[in-house]
Amino acid sequence: MTPERLIARRYLRARHDYGFISLIGYLGMIGLAIGVAALILTFSIMRGFRSEVERKLAGLDGHIRLSTALGDGTPLSAELLGRLADRPEVIAVTPFVVQNALARHGRISDGVLLLGIDWGGLREAIEIESYLTAGSLPDPGTRGELVLGAKLARSLRVSTGDRLHLFDINYLLGEQGLRGAAFTVAAIFRSGMLEYDRQLAFAALPDALRLFGLEGPPSRAILSLTDRNLADPLALELGQELGYPYYFTSWRQRHANLFAWLNDQQLPILIVFGFIALVALVNIFSTLSLVVLEKFRDIGILRGLGFSRRQIRRIFLYQGGMVGLVGSLSGLLLAVILGLLQSRYHLLSLDADIYFMDYLPVQWTWRALAGIPALALGLSLLAAFWPSRKAASILPAEALRYE
Repeated sequence: MTPERLIARRYLRARHDYGFISLIGYLGMIGLAIGVAALILTFSIMRGFRSEVERKLAGLDGHIRLSTALGDGTPLSAELLGRLADRPEVIAVTPFVVQNALARHGRISDGVLLLGIDWGGLREAIEIESYLTAGSLPDPGTRGELVLGAKLARSLRVSTGDRLHLFDINYLLGEQGLRGAAFTVAAIFRSGMLEYDRQLAFAALPDALRLFGLEGPPSRAILSLTDRNLADPLALELGQELGYPYYFTSWRQRHANLFAWLNDQQLPILIVFGFIALVALVNIFSTLSLVVLEKFRDIGILRGLGFSRRQIRRIFLYQGGMVGLVGSLSGLLLAVILGLLQSRYHLLSLDADIYFMDYLPVQWTWRALAGIPALALGLSLLAAFWPSRKAASILPAEALRYE
């Protein structure tokens, strides 16, 4: 161990003539640990929250939705669907129809967004099975069955096995009378997103076509990709390649306002929690400055013994680095412990109807686990720079003049 490191360790452990210097030093170390832990947890929770929202939206919307400018008036040809399915990024292309309907169970009525899709294609296009709370998805080819969101099922007071009627709202508002069909509730899902759980229902594609009075192939399709992050560039590429009247919309574009809001929230939150670490760095700066004043005579003696300015500067840089290292590692350990407890026991819960999930998710990244402690250590060394430079400028004769 070099003399500079040995002296720096002695200064850290020694009792100071003024007790508040030690207190400020310990507070700086504790504050740095809390600041590092807060930043790591904040970054990891924000990343986990965003990742969970992305997973749910991509899973329930499908990666890319294909529609036409004329709505249901331009059926998608088998040749076009085959060309899209042949692309290497595409796993499956699933046609569907979607319209508003009126659901009625006994005397209770409610609006429904009915999505008609083949049951086999539903398993490929939308990750619905992971959200089922009752029943199971119908087998391919099954007719007359329905899959409802949990909030919608509760509003209609139905459970699996119950029968209800659906009516075409557009037909209902005209003068032609009623057009409807009876369905059996086969399954109920709960995604944790109110918009979907409150109004979304799935039916077999032939049932939906018959209910809405549509003929021929559907004019909409869901493209399932090998990676949901390919949706944005592929939607743009396909839109430019096929042109009018076809429109491709990625799951991220369908919820652009939500992701813009998430992006806007990240920087202010990180800045607020970063001020905790900043206060700790100010305490480190104050502590080392006071140590320089207190050790004024000792520094003069060291200079008289032959210590160079660089060696004196290293003593206080080592001291600041040790405080930063202990504080950063302690903060990292604290963040990991709290994060693991949250992931395992869900200590902090959320209202799923508002936040898309019922607890705060934590997603670790090396950027947070390694980058934030490293940044805190670097800033600790920066906070020690001025005190170390001030100590190195002390002259032996000036320090010992009155001794």
